[in-house]
Amino acid sequence: KNTEELLQLVWEGLLEITVADSQTIALNRQFFPELQVAFDLAPPQSVMWAVPASDDRSLYDAAVKFLEKYKSAGEMARLVDRYYGPANHFSLVNLTVYHARVRNRLPLYKNAFETASRQVNLDWRLLAAMAYQESFWDPSAVSPTGVRGMMMLTEDTAKQVGVTNALDAAQSINGGARYLRDLYDRMHFIPLPDRTWFALAAYNLGVSHLEDARILTERQGGNQNKWSDVAARLPLLEDPKWYERTRYGFARGAEPVLFVNRVRAYYDVLVRFDEEERAKSRTEALKLKLPAL
Repeated sequence: KNTEELLQLVWEGLLEITVADSQTIALNRQFFPELQVAFDLAPPQSVMWAVPASDDRSLYDAAVKFLEKYKSAGEMARLVDRYYGPANHFSLVNLTVYHARVRNRLPLYKNAFETASRQVNLDWRLLAAMAYQESFWDPSAVSPTGVRGMMMLTEDTAKQVGVTNALDAAQSINGGARYLRDLYDRMHFIPLPDRTWFALAAYNLGVSHLEDARILTERQGGNQNKWSDVAARLPLLEDPKWYERTRYGFARGAEPVLFVNRVRAYYDVLVRFDEEERAKSRTEALKLKLPAL
């Protein structure tokens, strides 16, 4: 079995212990939240490239040049954030509760998410992940500011997307999906996957404040169309030194960063669960087709 399969067996209680490298553990903790690292077998070691020993150094020199350019342009940091970032923002309790609700609460609303997904052409698992972050899949949820429903739509946004009853789960899911799709389309100039993260941030913070953060990013030499660059500047909207220079002023800029990180992690877990369920269904279907022995 591969390392991921061994980690899952430990998580399920079918193995007492296994050995895995730190990179694999970091990527899989969001899927197997109760896993605990008992001890290190060796001191940390750097990941390295190996090239054949030869008098010709052209391949080595080209690799060093590429990696130096990749790091200086910020691409390495963005790559690390893309694959490791979301899993680093959760506690054991958060993920354990989430896994339980994926099994006992999500099935109540899965059809509504899939219906909305087909209507707006967005992944239903992304919509479900966003809804969990908003309300923990509770259609009667109410925020401290009075926003209500599964997708926590404001009154103005609810009217804009045709929601007449914010506490109706199907209406709220459909309305939230339509609103996210609108934001996604407005971000058409941003390449994927960053476009999705920007749309989520705008859902949480609003387009205007997000635009302020993009402008700040550009002024500071960052890429205003890269989520990791803009995410690093969004908290500046809480500092008068910076928000007084913006058009729309103060905003709780740290919140959309947390929002996006959590939705991304919830989404990754749902993708894995969904793929496992599909694999089980295919296996069962194959068994039904096999002749009895």
